[in-house]
Amino acid sequence: MKSYKVETADLVEKVYSSIKEMILKGELVPGQKLIQEEMAAHLGVSRTPILSAFSKLEKEWLVKSIPRRGFYIYEMSREEKINLFDIRLRLESLGAFKAAELGTPKEKKALLSYVEKNSSKDFSTSSSGFNQHDYEFHRRITDMSRNVMLSTMISSYNIVSLSNQDDRTIDYSRSISDHLAISRAISESDAAKAEGLMRDHIQTGLDRIQGV
Repeated sequence: MKSYKVETADLVEKVYSSIKEMILKGELVPGQKLIQEEMAAHLGVSRTPILSAFSKLEKEWLVKSIPRRGFYIYEMSREEKINLFDIRLRLESLGAFKAAELGTPKEKKALLSYVEKNSSKDFSTSSSGFNQHDYEFHRRITDMSRNVMLSTMISSYNIVSLSNQDDRTIDYSRSISDHLAISRAISESDAAKAEGLMRDHIQTGLDRIQGV
């Protein structure tokens, strides 16, 4: 019985991760209804782990359950988007500061190399490609902060943010330019500069939502 529970928990985690990745890639979009039977068939599992994964995703604001209607990919209101960016602005600037302060030379070099490698890509033709790059960029930084709680919160917030953004309003070249500047500040261990650049970077996204 104990072994069965472990296997079940592991399966739920795999289903949860798969659905989360589908949201990040834009394969599941805000407002889309999730059909348990279809999702179970797509992932090759029963409905039980699907339902458990939906419940877990709902706690992260990625899925919303509506009584007598079912589960949907969460669609944020304008006010919710503004509130989310306000949280991100404060948390991620702290994450950048800590990354510059606590990240290892190897991690800092890898971050800068990752961003430089992606800087020549034309993301205007692939919003899902940019979303994956953007998520990975912010994930690496928060992982370097050595704060598991901070990293976990930002990771969830970023997927919600990316899945609900209007791709038509994104300045891809500016975003990549910001990423390069932030990565360089972190690689130079300039915590104050990294914090300020990250704050400006998130503020740009907030201004875009507010129409500033």
